[in-house]
Amino acid sequence: VVGAPAANSSTGRHVRSPGAIYRCSITDESRTCHRIQMPLDCGKKTCEAENDEQWLGVSLSRQPEHSGGQILACAHLWKNVYYLSKDRQNNKLPHGVCYLYNNDLTHSQYMIPCYKDHQRKFGEDYGSCQAGISNFLTEDLIIMGAPGTSYWTGSVLVFNTSSGGSSVYLDDDSGAVGFGSYLGYSVGAGHFLGPATVEVVGGAPQYKQKGKVFIFTLENTMLQIASEVSGRELGSYFGSSLCAVDLNADGLSDLLVGAPMATGLTREEGRVHVYINQGQAEFQLSGSDAYAARFGETIADLGDLDDDGYNDVAIGAPQEDDLKGAVYIYNGRKEGISPTPSQRITGSTLGYNLRMFGQSLSSGVDIDDNGYQDVAVGAFLSDSAVVLRTRPVIQVKAFLMLPEQIDQRVTLCQEHKTPTVCFNVTVCFSVRSRQFNGAIDLQYNLTSDLFHKPSFPHRFYFHGNGSSNSTRGRVKARHGQLTCASHLVYQRVTNSHMDIFTPVHFEASYGLRETNPRRAAKKIFPPLKPILQQKPGHQNTITNQTSFTRSCSLVNCSTNMQLSAELKITKTNPLYFTNLVRPFAICVNILSIA
Repeated sequence: VVGAPAANSSTGRHVRSPGAIYRCSITDESRTCHRIQMPLDCGKKTCEAENDEQWLGVSLSRQPEHSGGQILACAHLWKNVYYLSKDRQNNKLPHGVCYLYNNDLTHSQYMIPCYKDHQRKFGEDYGSCQAGISNFLTEDLIIMGAPGTSYWTGSVLVFNTSSGGSSVYLDDDSGAVGFGSYLGYSVGAGHFLGPATVEVVGGAPQYKQKGKVFIFTLENTMLQIASEVSGRELGSYFGSSLCAVDLNADGLSDLLVGAPMATGLTREEGRVHVYINQGQAEFQLSGSDAYAARFGETIADLGDLDDDGYNDVAIGAPQEDDLKGAVYIYNGRKEGISPTPSQRITGSTLGYNLRMFGQSLSSGVDIDDNGYQDVAVGAFLSDSAVVLRTRPVIQVKAFLMLPEQIDQRVTLCQEHKTPTVCFNVTVCFSVRSRQFNGAIDLQYNLTSDLFHKPSFPHRFYFHGNGSSNSTRGRVKARHGQLTCASHLVYQRVTNSHMDIFTPVHFEASYGLRETNPRRAAKKIFPPLKPILQQKPGHQNTITNQTSFTRSCSLVNCSTNMQLSAELKITKTNPLYFTNLVRPFAICVNILSIA
């Protein structure tokens, strides 16, 4: 489902750019989209609809699939013009309208939460609330932002679909929010006070021109402020986007707040502030820190993409690179979130020439049923939406097994009819995946004597691979099974003395084997190739070492080299050695015990 808030009218009526909602098929090659009709009959005493430039599709959200998968689409500039001919001020009341659709988009009901009979004054109370500029659905809550309420103080409206009740925030005499704050420009919900409770969150990007985000508890019909975080920079639009997501898997929601117009060294590079619940940690993300990128315009919870037990997020920078746009993927961690993105996605990396890629983001739906959430990205200036499918993740544990010591007196092999020291190097893999059940084809490179001295040849080489100290291999591993492969390594026979004191290091680097896809029956969604899990600081490389046995009678046998020196100056007759350096000698004694 795609919103097109600036779309022209599809009917013969003279309606200027009312916007539209499209239902797009991604299961056929044509990728056709059909406009969803949004009929509206006010049915109110003092209501007459005007759909001109109403921005239908400005916000879209989806209820979790296990709760019904309803879809909410809003037009925050829908206007009631009933009093237009009766009011000398020619007031149009931009109440805003939202449509709640069932999961198959066959039935809908509209909601005009700010309408009140005989309310005619623009700006006062809910007269110009512009409900639906943002919206969010939980299992039983419909949350809408209304930033125009009470002369743009703003408000957050909540409807409980289970109980039928509603709650609202109204600024009291204390003026906690204040005029012109735009509260409700962004909304969300999360488990901030406890895993079993749900709190509502709303952004006010114009609060004292620095922005603020409020966390509310639901107290009967009213929302009460429980906590708040403030912006620090004038004009940064702190709070224009937000996302409640549990980054560190502690059962409590953490908070990401976008400040897309924050300026660093140039202009409007944008920032995202990360607040970890029940902790003092506050992080700041900046993407590529690009000029006028507006990083943080959009933020989306992606779920656990990399199967490490922590939720990940996507952040849009739609004006980066001269309005081409980019999307950044950040991974959740035990300490909160990775400070650098794991991936940067642009239209060009996908093979498309897109503009303002990342202006909108949406996740929470697994379109190809592979067990991982996929993400949709809007490219506003290209009239396009892109669906990014998530690849299955493979977790690999690798082991490199070596003999505890190398005994040069034991020559188990022969090379060119010469008794030679040899031993097996064994590489083992254990793989698992949350969703992928097939065989995992792994390839690896094995290297011996990794840290040998450059002035000497490698001390070991692999049998059957000439005299090279490296070899390759491949294995097919299956979920829950230990799969191993062994390689015979030979000690190089040299005429010179061999270094037996430096340990012998082995290294194995591994990855998925690249294969050409087989031609199979045509499917709606061909299966995606899996990808190995990438952990911080882990490069899919394992090392191990062994050492030579010491032929020594001592219990603790090691090199003990001692050096002593003495400076001897010979006394001479100064008459014969005027202005000359006095001759001297250095005596050095070196004692080596092995």
